[in-house]
Amino acid sequence: MSRLQKPKNTQSLIHEFSSLEDGNMSFLWGEENKVLENRERFFEKNGIDSAQCVVMSVWDENIIEEVTHDTPKGVKKDDSIKADALITREKGIAFFLLTADCLPIVLFDPEKKVVALVHAGWKSTDAKLCVRVIEILEKKYGSNPADIVVKIGPGIHKESYVFKKNMREYSNEWSPFLEYVPGGGVMVDIVGYNRKQLLDTGIRESNIKISEIDTGQDKRFFSHHRAKKTGEKEGRFATVVMMK
Repeated sequence: MSRLQKPKNTQSLIHEFSSLEDGNMSFLWGEENKVLENRERFFEKNGIDSAQCVVMSVWDENIIEEVTHDTPKGVKKDDSIKADALITREKGIAFFLLTADCLPIVLFDPEKKVVALVHAGWKSTDAKLCVRVIEILEKKYGSNPADIVVKIGPGIHKESYVFKKNMREYSNEWSPFLEYVPGGGVMVDIVGYNRKQLLDTGIRESNIKISEIDTGQDKRFFSHHRAKKTGEKEGRFATVVMMK
């Protein structure tokens, strides 16, 4: 399976994502014991202790949580915490995010030794959640955006993210990332807009790595958008990140 290339300055960072082969990782789309089995197998494969894992329960409310060793952890059904982005400077704490089209975005400062994981769906992209996280990294952790390394994991690309009847209202800032298609509807470049926001904060272009995997097309990964068209069984894949 394709992986994002790991720059030399991120060798102290574990960053992996599951695939359909690893099974569904969401309790909303599978039987509890089976999901737990899938999760534990995935953690074991990547050398991660599930007892030191913080699972994000995404609410699309742009909630940013700063995690320490005192933060509740665990991967069982009631262990997740309400958050749309997580930040920590603690080694050995694993962040765990479920997606099926939205972008899992890892922000890592190898100089200040701090890592963040962001859920970038349409709403959080519109609210510039990544920018807000970077502001916290600057103000609280002393990060320089030029030092931050970004990894955008598998997610839906504009070629697949097409709405025939678009009901959303977009600000003018979305304009370069919307392509209106013949017959009505719109193609939405959520990857491109997040990349633009990251660059605007001062992150170096060479420090942004984007997965080429389009979940809307790649059947090795779950996709909500694709499933609505095909009727295929839904599920969620995982992104996990941890500083060693």
